[in-house]
Amino acid sequence: MNGKILEPVESWNEQKIKALFPQSADVQIISYRFENDTSSAEVILIYSDGLCQTSQIGDFILPELERLFRQNGFNELIQGHAYGSLPLLSLETRVTSELISELIFEGNLLVLFPPTNALFKICICNRPQRTPAESSTEVSIKGPKDGFIEDINVNVALIRKRIRSHSLCYETYTLGKRTKTKVGLLYFQDIIAPEILSKVQNKINRIEIDGLYSINQLEELITDAKYSLMPLLDYTGRPDKAVSSLLAGRFVIIVDGNPMVLIGPATFLLLLKSPEDLYFSFQYISFARVIRIFSFCLSVLLPGAWVALSSFHPDQIPFRLMATISSARIGLPFSGQVELFILLLLLEIFREAGLRLPNSLGQTLTVVGGLVIGDASIRAGLVSPSVVVVGAITAVSGTTLVSQSLSSSVSVIRLLLFFISSFLGMFGLLLGILLLVGYMCTLRSFGVPYMSPISPLTIKELLGAILRLPWSRNKTRPQSLHTVDSDRQGED
Repeated sequence: MNGKILEPVESWNEQKIKALFPQSADVQIISYRFENDTSSAEVILIYSDGLCQTSQIGDFILPELERLFRQNGFNELIQGHAYGSLPLLSLETRVTSELISELIFEGNLLVLFPPTNALFKICICNRPQRTPAESSTEVSIKGPKDGFIEDINVNVALIRKRIRSHSLCYETYTLGKRTKTKVGLLYFQDIIAPEILSKVQNKINRIEIDGLYSINQLEELITDAKYSLMPLLDYTGRPDKAVSSLLAGRFVIIVDGNPMVLIGPATFLLLLKSPEDLYFSFQYISFARVIRIFSFCLSVLLPGAWVALSSFHPDQIPFRLMATISSARIGLPFSGQVELFILLLLLEIFREAGLRLPNSLGQTLTVVGGLVIGDASIRAGLVSPSVVVVGAITAVSGTTLVSQSLSSSVSVIRLLLFFISSFLGMFGLLLGILLLVGYMCTLRSFGVPYMSPISPLTIKELLGAILRLPWSRNKTRPQSLHTVDSDRQGED
């Protein structure tokens, strides 16, 4: 979108500002006249209803303007010498129509003084927002209950109150020709690797887009692999996880209007970690992380492995189990591949329905719907009990994944491996595993290997990446991030 030509401050008057918002009923352009015994002066106020605390105009701003007029007639105010108690900021640079629109819709009050057309702004912002509450996607058990909201200033404050350090840097960008969305980048200047920082800064600066309104838009625009099956950035709705990521040497990106923040660079093992890992004993969390890795493998591989064994390699199944499966399949109209595909498709439908409905209703529909459909399918002779068990284990294993982005990727990869195994058997499954592992090893997130420290192998870091070591042994930051300050000891 091409904006209007730059116009000097002197050219903006009441008529031109009204012409800028001919069909914006929420933009108020009101003229006030002040008079005394010897002179009179006019002041034009421009603001947007719903984004400003309009009570301040009548209670404070207009009385103060009248006092200034009676003292000096606005002469010193327009010359920039005396503002009284009003927090007026002069717009002395060349002002575009886009800048005026941005200031008004940020919640500023513009004050225009004819006939000199001097333009000032006062921040009386009162944008609609909610108070910080617990994240609905990352439930807190022992951790803090405050979560990010849709206001970027509040989100930055939630991080700042936890990190009282001048080395935490905060940069802002305005993206979107029309939306003018504010984007914030946070990082520790003395921790993050300069190469990672320069990459993310360059990628954000190169973004040219008409409107930015989704955090996923920004994620796709700045990641290295545009068509990656795996998520290359992590996200969270909890400030404590963002703080721990910053201290590890990562960056955090906040998009105004989104209750989630992006964390990068992300690795596969990072996506398997939960914010609650910081608040439980290292013995339990180490066990839980192993369970998550096992559940990931089970959720991805179980349908393909079951189809490959039951359809192509039944001799590899124990005889008694095979006899039970065969007897249960007597009279069924579909093959094992079709049965499992139908069940996986139904599970994905229930999962999608559970996400779209309210939390309580969605969980009830997912559980009850799965039980009812599974039992009815067996009674109707459409699927065998063993297929229902495989589908149920697959679905439950997928729920242990913390990241919803990773969970979505698992659904796609599971179906791909299932189709390969349906046509090629165990050979297809092994081929799919090799291709998947090889593909994941080639991915990089802002120059950091996606599978680090597994590939390239770093034995010293591997144990701490998979398990949670005691805090007394957690003395260094991840080597793959190449941080400037590699230790966590607190020395200057």
